[in-house]
Amino acid sequence: MPQVLRRSRFRLVYFGMAVSLLGDASLLLVPGILAKSLTGSDAAAGLTLFFFTLPLCFSPFFGYLIDRVDRRKLLIVTCVLSGISLAPLIAVTGQDRVWLVYPVSAAMGCSYAVIFSALGGLLKAILPEHLLAEANGALHTTRQGLRLFGPLLGVAVYTGFGLGALVLFDMVTFLVAAGVFAMLPVPEPVPAVSPAPSGRRREEFWAGVRHLSADPPLRRAAVALCLMFSLAGATESLIFAVIEHGLARSPEFTAFTSTAMGLGAIAGGLWSPMVIARRGELFAIGAGVGLYGVAVICWMVPAEAAVLGAMAVAGAGLTLEGVARTTLVQRRSPGHLVGRVSTAFESLTGVAQLLSLLGGAVLVSLVDYRLLLAVVGLTACCAGAYALRGGGLRRERAPAGNRSSCDTDLSPQAPSN
Repeated sequence: MPQVLRRSRFRLVYFGMAVSLLGDASLLLVPGILAKSLTGSDAAAGLTLFFFTLPLCFSPFFGYLIDRVDRRKLLIVTCVLSGISLAPLIAVTGQDRVWLVYPVSAAMGCSYAVIFSALGGLLKAILPEHLLAEANGALHTTRQGLRLFGPLLGVAVYTGFGLGALVLFDMVTFLVAAGVFAMLPVPEPVPAVSPAPSGRRREEFWAGVRHLSADPPLRRAAVALCLMFSLAGATESLIFAVIEHGLARSPEFTAFTSTAMGLGAIAGGLWSPMVIARRGELFAIGAGVGLYGVAVICWMVPAEAAVLGAMAVAGAGLTLEGVARTTLVQRRSPGHLVGRVSTAFESLTGVAQLLSLLGGAVLVSLVDYRLLLAVVGLTACCAGAYALRGGGLRRERAPAGNRSSCDTDLSPQAPSN
């Protein structure tokens, strides 16, 4: 991490993202708390997560935009619009206005999809390839660290000063992040791209999906992660069954499981650049997914220490997978396709996760939670093994035009003919 932090442009990106993520983390629990407190319904609270995840299914639309505009300006505009989109929360004062929580959650999901995909292309443009894993590890570690105390900060502000103060705080963090991104050097203008015929526009829209399916390491990673996420979303419901039936504790015990998972995720973020440097991205994806699978199986052990330890392992595995996935997309994709490839990945895994989240909410009341945990864990282990089998692909030469240097400008390259 120290090596990449020596670069001034990355320090600006890092600080801007850290400020924005602090605001996100502080508001993380509030939409669900509002929906639950005003309606008394667990389903109403759970819908906030559904609406947040829903935009990920339409990520290819964002990818087409990300690869056709200046990513620096896109980050600035997205941060400003994200801050403005929070304002309707202030009007949620009774049950008749609780519906406002859902469009705000969807807007935050759109913000997440655009910012992190645009960030992937931006990092590829401003950093040499050998520093990408270190940069992604630094950002993921900071993100997980903020998610440990950010929600506590948000709840403290909410209970002490009211919803308006918390929304205002989050809006300010987005505006500060926009200001920091504006301090990045202005890229040199690129030649204007003539509007493409409708047939060509369709080709450009699906270019990320085609690249993802044609590149062997990316394709293997996508298959492995879709397999894992096709069931992993069920754990959002299963963890409550583990706490209630396995540990005989109240739902508030999720504070301890979340903390354990966050601490493990921080460790995974610090550890991931070393694993990627030594064994490659596919190995790191396979190892991370496999660790997650083993951890889910261990949730069946009716002992608090075992479950908390397994939660830490799950957090480490998911972060290792996340850093490796981001780095693989950046390394294996040409600069003008990074946004579309990244959002294609997000769309595939997002749809799989959304379906498994809904399925888990239904099945947890019909099937023994231990059987479901075993199925989810074994499936994740199989997915990890599939990714690990492709570890030798890491030595393949990256596609032409895939290299970046610290002198590359921040604008997307014009699509080649």
